[in-house]
Amino acid sequence: MQVAPVSNLCKLQILNLRYVPINDVLANLEMVFSGCLMNSMEELDLSGTQLSGSFPDWLGNIKNLKSLDLSFNSLYGSVPASIGNLSLLQHLYLGSNYLNGTISKGIGQLKSLVDLDLHNNSLSLSEDDLANLSSLKYLDISYNFIELNKSDDWIPPFQLQSLFMYFCQIGPTPQFPKWLRTQTTLRLLQLSSAGIKETLPNWLPSSLRYLDLSNNEITYDVQQYFPNLIMLDLRNNSLSGHLPPKILNMMPRLKYLSLSNNKITEVKDMFLDGLPSSLEHLDLSYNSLRGSQLVSLGNLYMLRSLDVRSNNLNGMHPEGIKRLKGLIDLDLYSNSLSLSEDDLANLSSLKYLDISYNSIYLNKSDDWIPPFQLNALLMEFCQILPMPQFPKWLRTQTTLDKLYLSNAGINETIPNWLPSGLEFLDLSNNMIDGEIPQFLSKLKYLFLSNNSFSGNLSPRITNTMPRLQWFDLSMNNMSGEIPFSYCQLRNLEGLQLYENNLSGVAPNCWKNSSNLLLLDLSSNKLVGGVPDSICNLQTLESLHLSHNNLSGSIPLCLKSCTELATLDLGHNNFIGNIPTWIGESLLYLKTLSLRSNAFNGSIPQLSSLPSLRILDLSNNNLSGMIPQSFGDFNALKSTPTYQCCYFNNNTIYVEDMWLFIKGSEIKYTTTRQLSIDTLIDLSNNNLSGNIPEELGNLHGLRSLNLSKNYLIGQIPWSIGGMKQLEVLDLSRNNLSGAIPSNLTALNFLNRLNLSYNNLSGRIPTGNQLQTLNDPSVYAGNPNLCGPPLTKNYTLNIAKVEEEEQNEDSSERRMKTLWLYTSITLGFIIGFWAICGSLCCYGHGGSHTSAPLIACLTSYTW
Repeated sequence: MQVAPVSNLCKLQILNLRYVPINDVLANLEMVFSGCLMNSMEELDLSGTQLSGSFPDWLGNIKNLKSLDLSFNSLYGSVPASIGNLSLLQHLYLGSNYLNGTISKGIGQLKSLVDLDLHNNSLSLSEDDLANLSSLKYLDISYNFIELNKSDDWIPPFQLQSLFMYFCQIGPTPQFPKWLRTQTTLRLLQLSSAGIKETLPNWLPSSLRYLDLSNNEITYDVQQYFPNLIMLDLRNNSLSGHLPPKILNMMPRLKYLSLSNNKITEVKDMFLDGLPSSLEHLDLSYNSLRGSQLVSLGNLYMLRSLDVRSNNLNGMHPEGIKRLKGLIDLDLYSNSLSLSEDDLANLSSLKYLDISYNSIYLNKSDDWIPPFQLNALLMEFCQILPMPQFPKWLRTQTTLDKLYLSNAGINETIPNWLPSGLEFLDLSNNMIDGEIPQFLSKLKYLFLSNNSFSGNLSPRITNTMPRLQWFDLSMNNMSGEIPFSYCQLRNLEGLQLYENNLSGVAPNCWKNSSNLLLLDLSSNKLVGGVPDSICNLQTLESLHLSHNNLSGSIPLCLKSCTELATLDLGHNNFIGNIPTWIGESLLYLKTLSLRSNAFNGSIPQLSSLPSLRILDLSNNNLSGMIPQSFGDFNALKSTPTYQCCYFNNNTIYVEDMWLFIKGSEIKYTTTRQLSIDTLIDLSNNNLSGNIPEELGNLHGLRSLNLSKNYLIGQIPWSIGGMKQLEVLDLSRNNLSGAIPSNLTALNFLNRLNLSYNNLSGRIPTGNQLQTLNDPSVYAGNPNLCGPPLTKNYTLNIAKVEEEEQNEDSSERRMKTLWLYTSITLGFIIGFWAICGSLCCYGHGGSHTSAPLIACLTSYTW
């Protein structure tokens, strides 16, 4: 963007270019402001305009400037002292840049400053820098460093209304700034994630309305009266045992209280029985509450939201819940409560209910109409008594749009009366049968995996559920072909049909599925090749076609699916070379499985894939050497960080695939962290040559399987540096030499197989290897000795020495024989050379050749 002279705008007082991407035009702006605008400009807003470079010193020349906003840019370095020239400046916003170093003295001279926002930089400041800011009302120094260098009785010249210090490093000993006691007008205080380790002080300003002290290590002994406090957030601290008695009496106006993720065991006396409370939102989740303490909460008549998830609450029919008639959100997830429909009968305002991991007794008649209209009902892993079934009152919930009933043991046909307004329906992991629901026209997410559905897939899905974004029908008994209509779901992001009995060819109709992220057709009976239309899926992140009868080669056009993170084509009949373009075009790959096919040729260059964590090329016909570049996989060089799911457009999805780990094939699921999440498997091929030393660079690798090949040479010493290794299988090769002693340093190693090689010498002992005492680990190596093998080490050494002596004697005999042979041949040749010359000379020079031949042939050997 070019900024032309604007001399005709000399009276311009406000310039707002907020979030206009003008990039780096600071030099041009300086030329503009060098004229009359230097005297007229009062407000300058350049926030989010992609400015970069050092802080512009010339801004200190705009004398009448009252408001300056440079936040959300890429400015770096320090704030120049010239900013102190802006004596009229009232509002300064520099948040979310890359400013660092000590804060300039210039800011400390801005006595008119009302708002100062420095959040999300790397600035260092002290209380001295604030000592002259007598007009300050709003201060945000989050994500910076502040030194509390004043004495405890220091009284600042300002009276703040809002103070933000979250993720602020407070000196060498994090603590509450003592001058907070003087801030009698302070309404909002945010000191979350500041590393504070002390008791909640009793001298905080009573003027506070919003107090956020979350994510510290604060303990408490509430003795102070907070007449104005509306919100108190103490989640993720070190609160334990009982809450202080009558805590709510000390805060009569409190509406929001979060004590989540502490170690609180008791809340029975947190308020005075019979005293009306203003509390509307109470979060006690992730604590250690036990017994039937919900009774004590029954007097919180104004309560709208109650969250006690993940505690140890138990007992029958919690009376306290019945009295909370104003409840809108009730979260009882993961306790051991025994509820009944009677406990819900008075909750006329209820919209959100989570009773997962509890039990509920359906004691009302089938025609019972609840007083509430839910928007969301979560009953995952919920024991439904007296028999697992769909609660009949679900038919009355006309506003219900989310229903979670997975893992509830339901064994019946899916009803045709489920609420028609459902957008999210999860019935996975039950024993439900019947027809796939065709009446839920608003449905976006449908999860029916691991049930008893059977028959053919309905081709009417496009008409009956046109909004469908995610469809999971995996692990059922569906048969027949995949209808082409599934490709016509334009909003479809995920299709999971794995582990069924589907047959025929994979449909070649995906050209218009422009939003598809995951396609899993694995573990069926599909034939043919990879459909070419899949290459049109530019957004595809995960493709699973394993465990089918697919054949042919991997189509070249698949290289256009550049967003692929998972490519799983294992257990098919694919042939040809592994394409080189995989390592050149699919740069987001995290998982590549081509195991159990008929690929041949050498392994291509793949080390340019920076995110690759799982590589399985086992059970093919690959030949040649293991590339040395395999030591360059960036994602395997350091300890892996686990990511459970993929995220795209606020969609969370999980995926499954089969991996051969620890001697058996297991299902790898991204929703849980297995002990193995980084793997290289090249086993059962025709690979030859040495194991590259460079593999030792893969310090984050947890499983390495090179078994059943034709590898030679010694086991590289560098493998002992792969500290995360849990599985190492080098069996059934032609490896020789000693086992590296530094394998004892692999503290996580729990499966080792070095059998059927030509290894020799003593087996290393110590540390983790002591636990791997199965002799089969070392079987088929006749020259290995020592525990856990029964072969005596001393006798074996003597045998080796005897063999070496025998080899030495044989070698000496051969050398002696060659010496004598050489001497004899030398004598014969020398003797006959002289004799031949004399013989020839005696016969004259005219017929030299015939006598010479006669001399030589007359000798009897």
